[in-house]
Amino acid sequence: MATTIEKIQQLIQELGPNMQDIDAIVQTEEPSWAIQFSDETIIIIEAAEEPARMVFSAELGNASENNQRAIYEALLCYNLMWRDTGGVKVGLAGPQGALIISTELCLEGLMLNDLQISLTNFLKITRSWQGFVHQTAPASAPLPGMEGGSFHMHA
Repeated sequence: MATTIEKIQQLIQELGPNMQDIDAIVQTEEPSWAIQFSDETIIIIEAAEEPARMVFSAELGNASENNQRAIYEALLCYNLMWRDTGGVKVGLAGPQGALIISTELCLEGLMLNDLQISLTNFLKITRSWQGFVHQTAPASAPLPGMEGGSFHMHA
C-alpha cells in the first residue's frame, strides 16, 4: 500500500502535464512541492497524516500599516466562515509576518481531476486575497472568494 507521500508524488507527477497554467514544480527534501503558476503565484503542497491528506498553502504578502486593521478584520471574518469556504483559512506567519492562506484535501479516493479542480479553486481564492492584501485603500466589496457563494472547496 502506497504511503501518503507516494500518493501525493504520483498525483503531482500527473498534474504537471495536465495543467497548462503550471510553469514549474519543485520537490523539496521534507518532502513538499512548490508549484509555480504562469502569473508567478506559488502554492506549496505538504503531506499530512491521520487522515492522509495534502495541505495547500500560499503567501498573500504583508498588510500595509494603512490597511492592516481592515485586512485583519476581513480575514478574521473569513476564517469564521469555514463552512462556506470549505475550510480555507488565513493566518499570520509571526508578528509583522506575511499572511498565509491554506486548506487541506483528503487523499482517500482522490483522483487527478479532483486535485485539478481543488487546486484551481484554491488558486483563484489565493489570487483574490493577494489582490485584497495589496490594494492601496480598504474596499467595502465582499470578501474575496465569497462573492455570490461561488467558492466551494470541500476538503
